[in-house]
Amino acid sequence: MAGPPGNHPQRSEAASPSGVPPPSLARGSAAQPDAARLRLRVATLSVVGPVRETNEDHVGWFDASGLDLAGTPGEAVRSLTLGGSAVGIMMADGLGGHGRGDLASRTATRIVIQALGASPRPGPVEVREALEQANGALLAGELDGAPDRRPGPQTTATVLVFAGSSVQVANVGDTRVYRMRDDVVELLTKDHSQAAELLRMKVITPHQARNHPGRHLLTRSVGADVTLRVDSVARTVYPGDVYAICTDGCWGGLDQDDFEAAFAEDPAAGARRLVERAIEIGADDNASVAIIHADEVGVSPDTDASDRPFWRRLLGGRP
Repeated sequence: MAGPPGNHPQRSEAASPSGVPPPSLARGSAAQPDAARLRLRVATLSVVGPVRETNEDHVGWFDASGLDLAGTPGEAVRSLTLGGSAVGIMMADGLGGHGRGDLASRTATRIVIQALGASPRPGPVEVREALEQANGALLAGELDGAPDRRPGPQTTATVLVFAGSSVQVANVGDTRVYRMRDDVVELLTKDHSQAAELLRMKVITPHQARNHPGRHLLTRSVGADVTLRVDSVARTVYPGDVYAICTDGCWGGLDQDDFEAAFAEDPAAGARRLVERAIEIGADDNASVAIIHADEVGVSPDTDASDRPFWRRLLGGRP
């Protein structure tokens, strides 16, 4: 990878490049106490990698100030701060083997982010409906920037929607979400690939899964079937939590130590570390990551703490 990437300035609060007007600023108004406390620091980075000729990954987000559909993060880190009563981030990885994967990931991201950004209270139902809308568009061949309507392109889709003291995680495919809490890194999503299915059935071992020929063959993707199967889970968010959304070209060869080191740094440095490490060990696809630090969230005293380690719940709070 050419020299270390640098930071880009935080985006403006103007309308998105697609010309869609931003959702109401009421989402971040002072009348909503939880909204004032939701503050995320985010860094995104994406590289073509040593094997591919084009980058078929795509990312988009929304918050109180509007939408950003700028697309592929690019070869330099892009840093920003997001806040409001709801913040959403989506990453998609187009399936190159099916043709026009870049258009599939771009179209799906636009549809989902626009739908969620326009919703007053985006939750699991709204996330699923937005993904189904994107699925229908790809099946119909309605692709942004395409000269014709040929169905077939597919993409993964992974969405995080933060609201108050919770985050909704939804995924289709193998774009992963990791979280570090209390110095413990956890994978929050399940891969929808042949290798992952065989691993869950204990037909192969984790070591075999890393190099299995079916690790890139997806069993679910947006645009593949009329019925879209989405994995979705809601988790409590605490100040200090760190999340990463990674395409398979990034996470494919990384281990626990790589994520622990990246999560301990600021978002921009962490994003650089993961992508550069992925390239160093021979990434065979586009490598993209978004790292998210939850600095302020709407945590209340009665927030469910069941997904925190027992010793943290016993001590209460953070040391």
